[in-house]
Amino acid sequence: DHQIIVGMNGTLTYTPANITAALGDTVTFVFVHGNHTVTQSTFAAPCIYAQNATAGTAGFQSGFQPVAANQTLVPSVTMMINTTTPIWFYCQQANHCQQGMVGAINAVESSAKSYEAF
Repeated sequence: DHQIIVGMNGTLTYTPANITAALGDTVTFVFVHGNHTVTQSTFAAPCIYAQNATAGTAGFQSGFQPVAANQTLVPSVTMMINTTTPIWFYCQQANHCQQGMVGAINAVESSAKSYEAF
């Protein structure tokens, strides 16, 4: 299981923001501060929810996960990795994505579509 901390130390971050996961691995997003989401997007549109109306499919969406500053029991969302294709995600909270709250699973760093380019 790979763990990604959402909102570590009150920041607009996923920590780590870019991971490599194999088929069958799980990724757990642990929400530790603030009110954030983990919402699938695409490389071409980083701050827009990934939906394919033609195929009738939609990307993953955690929903808003509010966490008080003194909260000790925090929510988490786990997903299984079923592709080696890069998975892009962001926070849907107003302006968080625009301020850099984005992440990736299996981004190819040697390609034009690297995490840094995202």
